[in-house]
Amino acid sequence: MSRKTTAALVAALGINFALAGGALMLANLNKPTAFDLETDFAAGPSDLTQVAGRAVKSEAGELAIPLKAAQLGGNTRIVFTCGKDTGGGTREVHEGTWDQITGGILYDAEKQVLHAVEAIFDTRSLRTDAQGLTNTVTVKEQWFDIDNHPLATFVCDTVQPGNAATPSHTHDLIGRFTLNGITKPITIPAKLTFSGQSITLDAAFSILRSDFGVEKRSSSVAGTLGGVVTTVDDVVELTVRVNASPDPMSVLSELAQLVESQQEAMRIAGEERKRLETLFRKVELLEQATERLASSGIKTPQDVDSESLPADFVDHSRGYDKNYPFKMLLIQGDQAKGIAPFYMSEHEVVWGMFDKWMEAGDLDGRPAAELAEMRVNGLRPTPLYGDPSITVQLNDKDNPVMGVSQLTAMGYCKWLSEQTGRKYRLPTIEEWNYALEVGGGVGGNLDAIAWHAKNSPKDIYKKILSSPVKTKQPNRLGLYDMIGSVAEWVTNTGTDRVVVGGSIFTEPDALTADWKKVENLDVWSESYPNDPKSRFWYSDFYVTGIRLICEPASVVANPPGE
Repeated sequence: MSRKTTAALVAALGINFALAGGALMLANLNKPTAFDLETDFAAGPSDLTQVAGRAVKSEAGELAIPLKAAQLGGNTRIVFTCGKDTGGGTREVHEGTWDQITGGILYDAEKQVLHAVEAIFDTRSLRTDAQGLTNTVTVKEQWFDIDNHPLATFVCDTVQPGNAATPSHTHDLIGRFTLNGITKPITIPAKLTFSGQSITLDAAFSILRSDFGVEKRSSSVAGTLGGVVTTVDDVVELTVRVNASPDPMSVLSELAQLVESQQEAMRIAGEERKRLETLFRKVELLEQATERLASSGIKTPQDVDSESLPADFVDHSRGYDKNYPFKMLLIQGDQAKGIAPFYMSEHEVVWGMFDKWMEAGDLDGRPAAELAEMRVNGLRPTPLYGDPSITVQLNDKDNPVMGVSQLTAMGYCKWLSEQTGRKYRLPTIEEWNYALEVGGGVGGNLDAIAWHAKNSPKDIYKKILSSPVKTKQPNRLGLYDMIGSVAEWVTNTGTDRVVVGGSIFTEPDALTADWKKVENLDVWSESYPNDPKSRFWYSDFYVTGIRLICEPASVVANPPGE
């Protein structure tokens, strides 16, 4: 990695973390927003006489507060989220909002009762986080019947208690939603919070495009040239927050709290950026030193004084529920065979080590477009096909990762390298074969060292299941599951993508030292519904996994624990 490359990465990190903080507000959507404090927060009683057809009884203590978009200085935020599959195994998720929101909320603060809500938004004021998408939706493809039905409305005239056991669902807002001239009944779960004369309403719900005549849910680009089919989700998710108060300055207080939380998120992001900058710098210095050693004829740390290297070390990978430690074992190599020393993971990568990276949990708060770009570039996989809790046992956090393509495996290794400052990769086929041979090969009691087709557990439908790692005996080097369990990706195999070691699908008499399979998408993803097939996952031969290699030079340059 050159200085120029490192500088670019650090600069990109700075931009990404700035965006992560800004994403806490809707100001990053592609239309300038501004409001005049004196005009938009002018004091004075509401002139609303009715909300959702219900007359306002101010003499009885009822309050009617007009609604206005928060990004224009008002009290209401409505955000919608929708995704699309863009072909080639890639997926995009976008956010949007409306700038012109009117209507009102009617409630009794003293009795803490919500009576009615009416929200009216002008579909012509729609904007998204991508200018091209905004133009497509509103102008080019006209997803909304703006000429005949420019306004969409939600009218709630009935409020009932919700699920008392769920703090985020205190009430049900029952009413009607109208879009493109089509009206449907709707019940929205919401959380109501009263504070003095103010009420805060939070809701999250979904609608279907097809219910409201929204067109262009799929399209084909390139036509006879091969056709990249883009399929837009029918489901659109909406989140709503209303902070209604007869004192408009209370809205400013909420905005101030939001800014404060944004600043704290940016502070944390800044600390993370500094940590990553340090790791990038260590990697850069290591590669520069390695280049100088190579040009001077002096052997690198992988080739010299390997006995001074630690026999093993423990590293960590961030999971959703906890950090997962894993042990790396030093394999001395064989100079005569051209195999330098290397560290190999004691066991295969498990879901607990993998799930946060896979589901982009480390990218929370960053723009959706950034994740979409990372998926296009192979740095994050698209969501798993089917039900991952069944097909690949995603919920079994100590079981090996299954069904990953070589691209996905390499992407994880890259991420792990960035997180730890030590260089992780997949084993070469020569390294893997050497570790198997020195570790004792496939001899002895196969049932004692391997999960295979005959001894693996099965579910009630006779489907073969994986088992937690380290539940069989290790080989002489201390490596578990080199045979059976999941087939492991290796490199240095020419133009073919190859897995070795057999799996839980392999019959015992086929588990030999030279077992290998070459990727065949037509077979491995035969039931995958999209064309082209996913670049990241296999739907049928879903027993491909990951064994890690760590390069000794990176351990010397950045010892674990420092």
